[in-house]
Amino acid sequence: MKKLSILFLVILCFSFSVPVLAQVQIIGSGNTSATRTWFTSNSTPDTTVVILDNGNVGIGITSPTSKLEVNGAINTTSGGVIFPDGTTQATASTGGTVSYQNVFTVAKAGGDFTTITGALGACAFPDPANGYLIRVMPGVYNENVNCLQYVHFKGGGKYTTVISGIVYGADSCVVEDFYITQGVVCIGTSPTILHNIITNNGDLMHGIEISNGGKPWIIENEILDCLGLGIYTHDSGSNPWIYGNKILRNIFGGIQCENASPAISNNFIFNNNAYGIHLSGTEGVYASPVINDNIIGSSDYTNGGIGIYMVNYAEPRIIANDIYQCEFGIWVDPLTGPSIIGNEISYNFEAGIVCASNGIGKPVVIKSNHIHSNAQPNSSSHQAGIYVNDASPVITHNNIQDNLSAGGVDINYSTCASAYPMISLNVFDVILKSSTMATGLYNVTSGGAAITP
Repeated sequence: MKKLSILFLVILCFSFSVPVLAQVQIIGSGNTSATRTWFTSNSTPDTTVVILDNGNVGIGITSPTSKLEVNGAINTTSGGVIFPDGTTQATASTGGTVSYQNVFTVAKAGGDFTTITGALGACAFPDPANGYLIRVMPGVYNENVNCLQYVHFKGGGKYTTVISGIVYGADSCVVEDFYITQGVVCIGTSPTILHNIITNNGDLMHGIEISNGGKPWIIENEILDCLGLGIYTHDSGSNPWIYGNKILRNIFGGIQCENASPAISNNFIFNNNAYGIHLSGTEGVYASPVINDNIIGSSDYTNGGIGIYMVNYAEPRIIANDIYQCEFGIWVDPLTGPSIIGNEISYNFEAGIVCASNGIGKPVVIKSNHIHSNAQPNSSSHQAGIYVNDASPVITHNNIQDNLSAGGVDINYSTCASAYPMISLNVFDVILKSSTMATGLYNVTSGGAAITP
């Protein structure tokens, strides 16, 4: 009878699925990696899973050295991987990390090669699936470097790894973290030039020269103290992207573009002789660079220096730059057609903008700029916020004030004899006119009173 009762209770428990709560505790023999708390093995017998007394777990590993070590692939079917900062990665990264088939180290001692040229000679047929990384340790390397496609040159630091020669760029190569003393040349090539110091006191003189349709990415370099130009791009289609660089103290000027249409953005272009940016074109050749969000200053303050200077069929878009402490902020020569929009143009020794162009099939546009505190004491000519010399620009929606030192005025078109500006919807206080007045409406003074153009 007792056995039947026990059997009945057992059947009753399983019939009603009563949960059974339990804990299993396994105590190891120590607390280091020298002893194991628990392990399993197969029939070979190979250890398949092991937990050491220090908490390290190995799967397919006999002696794991980290909290989890796996001999094989890990498959996460949902949820992804959570990192210490709390972020979760649910998919594989497709950018930011580059893998290389081959890595060479160049060093004065202890590397694979003692010269960059020697490492280049060992790069066998690089291609997108067979890229090379050449790591160059600190030191001075007295050689010219002829880059190869799909090779990444990584210096040990732009203050410590010196290439005392010319670097010739190649398509799809990267030149990074060097001090380059004889400049970079891109003849029809489009490398990435990144995080370098570049100067040139040699025969070529320019910091970076681009020609024959080269389109390099020039990013966050210091280009300084060259005997020539900081950056010189010429020939149709030579359109680099120039972003985030410091371009300083170059003798012939900061950037010069001839028949080219680069993107020039977020650079600090300061204290270069003659001009910050020089633009020129040829009739029938597309030369329309975009110049935006740069700081351009201290170009020969009292000696003819110009922040942005354009001649001969250049049609730039000049947007949201800060241009100050040059002799002239922007100079617009005949046969040019810029759009000058949303800039801060201030504290230039003579005029903020000088315009002597009727445009190229369309007028010069000067719109939504803040032009103030130009025409400084002791300046002698072109004393104005905007000085128009026999030209017909559209001047609209600008704030042009306080350009009054030493007799300067906000707008001066007194020399116009055959062409006159259209001046509408601006704020200005002082205007100097020719005998024939300009057209335009709805201008006011800084105090809100109507003022005729």
